[in-house]
Amino acid sequence: MSLPTGCTRPPDGLAAPGLRLRREKRTVPPGRFTWVAFMTLADMLMLAALAVFVVAWWVRRTPSRPLVLLASAGVALLAGVADFLDDRWQAAAGIGVAAVLLLVLLVNRLRRAGRKGGVPFVSGTLFALMALVAVVAIVMFPVFPLPKPSGEYAVGVRTFELADASRPGLFNAKPGEPRRLVVRVWYPAGDTSGLQQRPYFTQRESETTARTLGEAVGFPQFFSYTKHVRTNSWENAPLLAGARDMPAVLYSHGYTSFLGQNTALMEELASHGYVVFSVQHTSDSSATLFENGDVIPFDPELNELARNMPDEGPDRPQAQALGGLTLDDRISGHIAYREQAAARKDRTVVASARAWVLDRLFLHDQLQKLAVPEPIAQIAAASNLARVGEMGMSFGGATSGTICVIDPRCAAGINLDGGDFQFTAFNADMPTPFLMFHSDVSNIYRAVEREAPAEPRAFNEFSYERIATAGTHPDIHRVQLTGAQHLGLSDFSLFIRTPLRDPLLGSTPSEVMIGAQNAFVRGFFDKYLRGQAVDFPKSQMAAYKDWVLPADNSDLPAWWAAKSEVERAALESRIDAARGTGTDTAAAPN
Repeated sequence: MSLPTGCTRPPDGLAAPGLRLRREKRTVPPGRFTWVAFMTLADMLMLAALAVFVVAWWVRRTPSRPLVLLASAGVALLAGVADFLDDRWQAAAGIGVAAVLLLVLLVNRLRRAGRKGGVPFVSGTLFALMALVAVVAIVMFPVFPLPKPSGEYAVGVRTFELADASRPGLFNAKPGEPRRLVVRVWYPAGDTSGLQQRPYFTQRESETTARTLGEAVGFPQFFSYTKHVRTNSWENAPLLAGARDMPAVLYSHGYTSFLGQNTALMEELASHGYVVFSVQHTSDSSATLFENGDVIPFDPELNELARNMPDEGPDRPQAQALGGLTLDDRISGHIAYREQAAARKDRTVVASARAWVLDRLFLHDQLQKLAVPEPIAQIAAASNLARVGEMGMSFGGATSGTICVIDPRCAAGINLDGGDFQFTAFNADMPTPFLMFHSDVSNIYRAVEREAPAEPRAFNEFSYERIATAGTHPDIHRVQLTGAQHLGLSDFSLFIRTPLRDPLLGSTPSEVMIGAQNAFVRGFFDKYLRGQAVDFPKSQMAAYKDWVLPADNSDLPAWWAAKSEVERAALESRIDAARGTGTDTAAAPN
């Protein structure tokens, strides 16, 4: 299937003529991916040494065979240990194989065994299979560089800190400590000579942020090896000379995740002239590492809340909302879930939902006031912060939807597979264009222990439009990515090969998982934030016609109209009451 190519004309708001740009050498057309995997040097050395051992074991006439066997097994062991100590936990299999091979050599030496002729079918086959296990362990968790962005601009990246003194002691912060936030910005860069491309995680981030991500899947070291992944972002690069009025996007990650979980998407936007600010929501995220070395961990209260959460079974309100077979069941489930969460002052739906909205508004305000460190102020001054794109994944997507309702600075918004936890946009017309980008909606039924119907429904069908006119707004777009799991709408599909990644991230090929997100997000913002005639979403739907499908909710108006006035009034009354609980939006600008 052909993937869409990137726009090559200079983006609006950039003074491109005459500027010296650093372009990456491309071996594939823009918008495609280079799928040449590379391993760490220790990976290659360990696997090569194991291969030498297996060959020498089979070929008994190998010159200096005992020495070759001993040296190759020893090199494999040493390389594997070095690899493992460098956060490549997948090398443990190779270490085990090398240790067994050395033990066999030792036993043979003590027994003075060493046949000169014949072919060692049994032992040779066994050693080959053992070496294959070591290969699979490395290959299934590749160290790919992130895919090249399709734009013509080099991408710069900077990370900085903000502190909101108006919200001290929030969550697990110390009493009196301001709300501390780490923010990362991707932007079109100028000359990158002599600079380094940022790793996906630095060493310290792999020991803190990545470790917390691993704890969420039951293995703290799981994501640590991604520190070997190279991004396409040049750290602390100068802003592109002459840049002005650049389109800006503000982003939030998923709950318990981190600010760089969609780096490939950020780089794609920045390479086309966008500026993207991503905030890590301290305490509700994986461990947050600050520039001075301070670490604010994931709030342990959330683990305690999860352990004490009552098991309400498949008929609980959330299951009804997400997996109900009728619209009546689904809307009742949504309202009941919100009512119950507000009544018990649920940390996620109430406290976190409010904190994330205020984090984003605070970041936006500080950028507009240029109350940020230099040279971030230079980037902010060259950005159009009066009308921005708002975007997020999962809980961050819900946050973005709320902000687009309450903040007139939102010119266009995107929710990447998030709900509507704040409930602000439930049965409400979104005042700006909005894109709801779902993973495969059939997966949500299994998640709540329900069997998916022949035509599964998307879980945000009642949000971003009034129910009475749902499906009639041309600037509200709803799509789903076939085969993708919820966590697949991130960079993570690049780091694990199928079939191991399928249960967690989905079966959608990685080039489609990343490529479709890039195409739809950039196409949407090109149309609604820049005002370009990009034929969105028709061109993107055509390019990914085998993978991206509409998430239709156009049957809602007829269902709503069939209810009596009393029934509609009762539902609207409950919705309005539920909307007024929990999330305080008083901080929204006028």
